[in-house]
Amino acid sequence: MTPRETPAASGRRAELLAAATEVVADLGLRGLTHRSVDARAGLPEGTCSAYYRSREALLIGLAEHVAASMSRDVDEMASLASTHADDTDALAHEATDLLLRWLERPQVVRTQGELSLEAVRRPELMKVFQNWRAGLDTLVAGISEAGGSTDSGIRASVAVAALEGVLGSATRMPADKREDFVRAAVPMLVRGLHADR
Repeated sequence: MTPRETPAASGRRAELLAAATEVVADLGLRGLTHRSVDARAGLPEGTCSAYYRSREALLIGLAEHVAASMSRDVDEMASLASTHADDTDALAHEATDLLLRWLERPQVVRTQGELSLEAVRRPELMKVFQNWRAGLDTLVAGISEAGGSTDSGIRASVAVAALEGVLGSATRMPADKREDFVRAAVPMLVRGLHADR
């Protein structure tokens, strides 16, 4: 099941996963326990374990939650970008807006980064992030093809990796430097995606 097919968590589960996102963003994965999630959510001890019986289940639920949240933004960009796939400036604007929206939720970005690294050691997490990454690759490849590229697959993979690098770099910068960096970096990447057609 891909993140887009996974229903968004609702009710108590959504509350727990929002708290888990904050815990991981602040303390890293080592700080993620059922007890820490209950405390962050302001819920009685034992609530999180009633919904996510094991830490593994909590990790997978959190990964799906983060991937689904970011996928919704990607889907929105896809619908906008499809109308001007051959307009480099418009695509750069859409991609810049996407990264800036994510940077408004730095806890989600940091949690996604933590989970992505953990996924290298956990196949069940890797599956979630492979699905998430495939969605990004498909979006970028579609835009590239619509613009006339004949090697859209590799271009898409490189572009997505580069955008992930820009996002990661921006999250490590002082907050007042992030927007200028993203606004400078993303158009360079989009022009590269459309170069040498």
